[in-house]
Amino acid sequence: MPDEIFELLENRKSYKKKIKGLTEKYKYVVFYGCGTIYDNIVDKWLEHMDRPIDYCCDSDPKKWGKYFNGVVCLSPEELKNIKSDCVVFVTISFFSPIFNYLRSAGFPSINLIYKYDLVASAFLDEHDNEIVGNQLKSARRLFSDARSRQVFDTIVKRAIGGGEDINLMPSICEPNQYFVPNLMPLSDDECYVDIGAYDGDTLRHFTSASQGKFEKIHAFEIDPDNYRQLAKSASDLPNSDRIHTHNLGIWDTECDINFSEGKSDTTIGYGKKIAHVVPLDSILAGQKVTLIKMDIEGAELHALSGAQNTIRKQNPKLAICVYHHISHLWKIPLYIRELLPDHKLYLRHHTNLEYETVCYAIPPEHKQ
Repeated sequence: MPDEIFELLENRKSYKKKIKGLTEKYKYVVFYGCGTIYDNIVDKWLEHMDRPIDYCCDSDPKKWGKYFNGVVCLSPEELKNIKSDCVVFVTISFFSPIFNYLRSAGFPSINLIYKYDLVASAFLDEHDNEIVGNQLKSARRLFSDARSRQVFDTIVKRAIGGGEDINLMPSICEPNQYFVPNLMPLSDDECYVDIGAYDGDTLRHFTSASQGKFEKIHAFEIDPDNYRQLAKSASDLPNSDRIHTHNLGIWDTECDINFSEGKSDTTIGYGKKIAHVVPLDSILAGQKVTLIKMDIEGAELHALSGAQNTIRKQNPKLAICVYHHISHLWKIPLYIRELLPDHKLYLRHHTNLEYETVCYAIPPEHKQ
């Protein structure tokens, strides 16, 4: 794969132009699936594409006739009436049954839509292939096992090579995000820092994986609505007196900053809401840290920079999301290597779409 990276970059076709070409070919643009994935992609679609979404569709009868992000939801039967005139983008994680249904019904154009590839397409259009290729090769060399390199290569083939096989991402998907057995060791005295704690979903996974045995948890969530759910979830967990929740964002400096509200993808640095952000080095001020997880919609590099003293001094395990921007596929592993030169780095992917790719950094004393 390393020798193929430059060839893929040289022959790369703009993903944005490809999607735009499909929308120009058909009268109607339809998104199938009116859930979280659909909610999270609408803004990026409107930002990067020149035309609106005409209809959405869902198998749930309760959604028929209602509006989702300003778009009316059709029933599958209603959608069949315009099947020859529409391009369909499936926005469901477990998409195979929907693809099979639409194919059997004779729909001419059925596609996945990769939110972050729309962003990557614009970025790659503006950057030198040689520089990007060298950075990708440097990052690929950092990973400690063949599975990591397979995950890396598959993402490159999809995002840069334009791989159209819908089974690409399912082929590398595996369960237990952040707490992968035989990869992420958990002791009874973990001091776990959850950055981007959302509504407490990862806290629940952590307490399950650790069997409720830990020394301390610090959970950070910037969105007030999500934070209220997080605080409630934390209070219901085992050893809740050891769980500290913070309605703060983690950044590289302390300041007030804009953020955009989202059910599961609050983004720091954009939007109309204002929140307070702090460096982890400041807020924890030398407290014991053994494990840090980050899923903060593209703010990971800022947060890592603001946690660099903690990371360098305490050598924690890391689980850092790298899927929010194509450059994070190389920038985050390369930066982690600067901070933790002796840790082993791994890459794992945890959904059937482009979401939830995680770089893991594990101390060398842990045996695989």
